[in-house]
Amino acid sequence: MGLTFGTVERRVLELTAPAEVTARFRAAGWWRSETFLDDLYRTAAGAPERPAIVSERALRPADRRRVTLTYGQLSLYVDRFAAALASLGVAPGDPVAYQLPNWWETAALTLACLRAGAVAVPVLPTVRAHGLHRILDGTRARVCVVPDAWEGFAHAEVLAELAPRLPWLRHRVVLGDAAATGAIDFEEYFARTAHERTEAGRRSRPLPGRADRPALLISVMGLRDSYTSVLHSPDTLYANVSAQHHPDGPGRRPGEVFLSTLPLTSLASLIYTVCWPLTVGGTGVYQDVWDPGRCLDLMAAIGVDQVYAEPAYFAELLTTQRRRPRELGRLRLVLSGGRTSTPEPLAAELREVFGVPVLSAWGAPELGMGALSESGGGLAMPLRGLELATEDDTRSLKVRGPSVALAVWPHGAPAPVSTWEDGDGWLDTGDLAAADPQGGIRVLARAGTRTGAIFMVPVAEVEEGLLTHPRVREAAVVAYTDPEHGELPCAVVVPAARERPPGPAELREHLTGLGVAEAFLPTRLEIVGALPRDEHGRIRHAALRAWLARLRPGGPRPTPS
Repeated sequence: MGLTFGTVERRVLELTAPAEVTARFRAAGWWRSETFLDDLYRTAAGAPERPAIVSERALRPADRRRVTLTYGQLSLYVDRFAAALASLGVAPGDPVAYQLPNWWETAALTLACLRAGAVAVPVLPTVRAHGLHRILDGTRARVCVVPDAWEGFAHAEVLAELAPRLPWLRHRVVLGDAAATGAIDFEEYFARTAHERTEAGRRSRPLPGRADRPALLISVMGLRDSYTSVLHSPDTLYANVSAQHHPDGPGRRPGEVFLSTLPLTSLASLIYTVCWPLTVGGTGVYQDVWDPGRCLDLMAAIGVDQVYAEPAYFAELLTTQRRRPRELGRLRLVLSGGRTSTPEPLAAELREVFGVPVLSAWGAPELGMGALSESGGGLAMPLRGLELATEDDTRSLKVRGPSVALAVWPHGAPAPVSTWEDGDGWLDTGDLAAADPQGGIRVLARAGTRTGAIFMVPVAEVEEGLLTHPRVREAAVVAYTDPEHGELPCAVVVPAARERPPGPAELREHLTGLGVAEAFLPTRLEIVGALPRDEHGRIRHAALRAWLARLRPGGPRPTPS
C-alpha cells in the first residue's frame, strides 16, 4: 500500500539524527540550535543597510544591471515570500521546487522555504523537460517556480505541459510573463504583495527546533534512469562552515564577500554564497549569465574576498585576466574543484596570476564540501568530524559526520531512507578513493554512472539519445579528465557500420535536436568495436573510464576490456 497524502511530509520532518549524535555535534560546535534565519535577522537588526546580495542581471539595461539587496531588504522579502507560500497552502514538510537563474530571488526563496518550514527543492537550470518531470514527480513538489524563458528554453511552457502529469503539483509560479501559461505571477504575488502584513502573515513565526530537520532536497543526476535525492538540514549545511579549519580556507572572517560561478541552485553555491555569507554577516555575489570579463569586473568593483569555481571557469578567468588585468586587492582565496580534482598546472597558474592561496576542494551532494587540499588533485584533508571509510575491494568511499545528509530518497521509493536509522550514519558517495595513513583522502574517480564537472550529466538520457542515431549500434557515456577543464563527458560508440562511423559534431547536433542541454553534450568521441560488459550484460563504465585514462593522443586505440 502506498503512503497517503501528508504521510511523506511527516516522515520527512521526523528524519533527524539520534539525540546523542545531535548533542555530540552541538558540543563540538559543528551543529547549533540556530539556523541561517537567525544569522539573517541578527544582521538585519544590527546593520540593516549592509549589502547581503549583489546580483548582476546581464540582460537588463546598463543602469539597472546590478542589483544590491541589503540585509534589511532581504529579511523583509524572506518573510514576504514565506507568507506567500503559506497563503498557497504550503505546510511544514511540503516540497517547494524552483528552477531559477542566479538571481537574488533564488536566494530569498531558499530562505523563505526555511522560514515556512517547507523543504526547498532547487533544480539546475540545465535540466530539461524529461529530467524536470522526474524531479518534480519524485519529490512530490507542491509548488514550482520557473522563469518564463531563459537562455532559449521556454521553462513556463514546459512546466505547463508537464503539470497534468504531476498530481502533487498545486501551483505553477512564473517569474516573467506568467499570463501566457496561466501561472501565478511571481513579481505580483510574491514580491509586491505584502503577505507579511496580513493577519495570517503576522501570526506566522519561525518553527522551533528546525536546525536539525530536513530543509533542502538536492537531486543527484546521472544514476541510470533513476535520480536520487539527498536531504540536508540547516545543521548539515552549517557544518560546512563550522568544521572547516584550514588556515587559508574560507573561514569565518566577519563581513567577507563571496562569489561562486556555479548555478545558485547547486549545493555548492547555496552553501558558499547564501549560507556562508549569512553566518559572517557578509555578502553573496551572483552573476546570471557567465562572462569571465564581467565576472572579473564585478570582483574588482565590489571587492570580492574569495571566489569558488570549477576548473573550466577558472581557465577562462585566467585567460581574461592575463589579457586585461583587474585590480583585485581584496581577493585572498581561490577555491577550485568540486566533485572532480583540479589539475596541478591550473592550480599553479592560478597562484601565479592571482597571487593568493589556491585550495582544491572535493565535495559531493551527500555532504557539501568534504575536504581541502593545497595542490591540484593531491591529498585532501577532510573537514573536522568527517569520518571516511573505503571498501578494500571496490574502494567505494563512504562518509559519516556532521555535514553528511540526513537521508537519501531514491526516485520511485515511497519515502526517504534515513542515514542514521538505516545506515548508522554512513552514506556511500559513489566516488572511488584511497585512504591515506595521515588521515587524508585521495579521490581517484567518480562511480561509473556519475559524470561531469560543472553539472552532473544524466548519463542514461545521453546514452539513450545516442542509441537513436541511425549509425550508432551501442553507446556509453563516461568521464575523462581534461587537463584544463577538469572532468568532461566522453561518448564511447560502437558504430552500426565500421566503415561509416558518426562524427562528434553530428552526434552533438543529434542530441541537441532531442532536447539534451548543451552542458550535457559529450565533448569527446571514441569509436570502438565493442563495449565491455559484465556477466549480466551491463556496460562496465568503470572499465571504460580506466581505458580512457590510459589512452594518449595519437596513440593506438585497443578495444576496451
